[in-house]
Amino acid sequence: MSNIDLSQLTDEQRKELIKQAKELEKAEKARIKSEKQIAEGLKNELVLSNIDFMIDTRGGVENRIVKMFGDVETILKIEADLYKNKNQDQDSFSHTLPDGSAYLKIGWNTKPVYNGTEMHGISKLKTFMASLAGESENEKLLMKMLNALLKTDAQGNYNAQKVRMLDGMRNEANSELFNEAMDILRDAVIDIRTSRYVRGWKMVDFGNGMQKRVNFNFSID
Repeated sequence: MSNIDLSQLTDEQRKELIKQAKELEKAEKARIKSEKQIAEGLKNELVLSNIDFMIDTRGGVENRIVKMFGDVETILKIEADLYKNKNQDQDSFSHTLPDGSAYLKIGWNTKPVYNGTEMHGISKLKTFMASLAGESENEKLLMKMLNALLKTDAQGNYNAQKVRMLDGMRNEANSELFNEAMDILRDAVIDIRTSRYVRGWKMVDFGNGMQKRVNFNFSID
């Protein structure tokens, strides 16, 4: 497409170009509006055509998982009596069939949080950080990692899972103060149960001598 020298055009030709440009802009806006409406319609259809199935399926799965938790409690009580184990509180239970054809694990998803005493460890940790006045690359890197892992959320809470990662840096820190801080932080962490899950697999025969391991993983609030 050759370039147009506007200075060589008459007023009428310029007006015609402006008119064509406006028509093209109008057509482009109409196209975008139409495609947005099509995309919005497809998104609505995706939700409406699947949401009821998901809700109904979730209800059935949830009822089955709740029942399975009850069955597991019965098993744990029997085994506790059998092995003279008074502590039946565990986050998960698993079992594989003797022939290895299926495996099932049922339990609680957990999340590490602090019990309220973590600030004593954080205070010691920040005192340690203040002592890192060196200019070596290792000290700069350590400070950068500490700041990243000690970043709080919008509510001002520390991420226990991230702070827990600092425990592996004891050798690099080489500090009794750092060790004291990590001991306090480690003891301040508790794992709370968040949601229940069932996962596992089964060797399924698809015929013609073809067997395949089929996995599944379900979780409910």
